[in-house]
Amino acid sequence: MRLEEHKGFDSGRKKAPGIPLEVEGRAISTDDEGYLVCFEDWTRAVAEELAARDGISLTDEHWILIDFLHRFYNEMQIAPEMPILSRQLCKDQSDCRWTRGYIKTLFPDGAKMACRYAGLPGPVGRSCL
Repeated sequence: MRLEEHKGFDSGRKKAPGIPLEVEGRAISTDDEGYLVCFEDWTRAVAEELAARDGISLTDEHWILIDFLHRFYNEMQIAPEMPILSRQLCKDQSDCRWTRGYIKTLFPDGAKMACRYAGLPGPVGRSCL
């Protein structure tokens, strides 16, 4: 995958605007798949609103993954692929339950859904899959 394909939110793919989120008195833009248009708009309240739209109440377990994804993307400017995600969480949490199956018990659409809640852009290549 080429760097320009995943750098920031402008991957060259034009997406239709989605329904904006109203969070803490601010209108937050999303694309047609519900991903934030601007990474800097993310807050925990935004994640809560995205989850509420999907009928999910976020627990501490959800937040471990969401916070990890948000920090990883903020530092690396790319979402991790599933093997990297599982391996890093296993190390960080001293707990190796973070498999694709376990993540799907928390997020019905898997890591892709968790990435959306973490404010990351839509998946490119194998990121967040």
